[in-house]
Amino acid sequence: MIYPWQTTQWNSLLDLKQQDRLPHALLFKGMAGTGKYDFACQFARALLCKRVDSKGQACGQCDACQLIEAGTHPDFLQLAPEEPGKAIKVDEVRSLCQEMQLTSQYGGYKLVIINHADSMNINASNSLLKTLEEPTANSILILVSSSPHRLPITIRSRCQNVMFTSPDTATALDWLQAHACQQAETLLSLAHGSPLAALELGESGDHEQRDTLVNAILASSQDKPIVGHAESLSKLHSERLLNWFYDWLTDLVNVQQGAETSRLVHIDKVKELNQLAGKITLKGLYLYMDQLNLIRRAQSIPMNTQLMWEDLLISWKQYIQR
Repeated sequence: MIYPWQTTQWNSLLDLKQQDRLPHALLFKGMAGTGKYDFACQFARALLCKRVDSKGQACGQCDACQLIEAGTHPDFLQLAPEEPGKAIKVDEVRSLCQEMQLTSQYGGYKLVIINHADSMNINASNSLLKTLEEPTANSILILVSSSPHRLPITIRSRCQNVMFTSPDTATALDWLQAHACQQAETLLSLAHGSPLAALELGESGDHEQRDTLVNAILASSQDKPIVGHAESLSKLHSERLLNWFYDWLTDLVNVQQGAETSRLVHIDKVKELNQLAGKITLKGLYLYMDQLNLIRRAQSIPMNTQLMWEDLLISWKQYIQR
């Protein structure tokens, strides 16, 4: 099943299929947590299925659907980084492109999905470009990316873009509540409106790491010892915490400027934000944002995370007016 907020994209692609105008390359782009990859898989299933339903979705029962479910359909290929943060290498793309050149074994479409396509290194992108310039008949390549700007313009210009945006708040909350998600409003805000990311935060319990961060910020603001807090933070997911820290600073700017609560990311921490907003200047917030951004951009470089957090919390103290 596709997600409720994806019906426009689904119907648009089905119309192209019915008109026999499906492009040979599609770029599914949009923020993380909106279900782009799931949509790509469902669309591939529908194109390969022998008995689609009235909504154009795969039946799940035919031989083609069973082969896809088992991961053995010869006309359905996928590629993604071996690990999060790793690059897709040229040899992997070359192998995939060779497979794409082969005729469909079932006489229909040949579907290829590259998830996190922006992870391709430059040589891998160049290798894929040759296939995009000379596509095989009935082959469809779907690139999925939350950071499409990282793809070379030569790749992007040869794909038809399909944009995926976050659903409106009401739709997202209804979906989360239907999936028994507790604290749905808070989680959705922490996930910047992405319902799948919000659900993952709730199911994994990772949202509790945010409370560890807030406790550290408040302790530093009150001139309390920070070494223990830095040690606790160093054991958690640094990139996510640094992003939430940046959101905290943005929330403080919004509070100082009288923004509505609905614009805040940390919507369940309004009391704490209001207390801090009067203790730091707008200039101080922007200066600290610059420092934090330097750390965020350096995350690919190995570093002592406890020292990083100690430095950030000590610097934060210096901006607080007592």
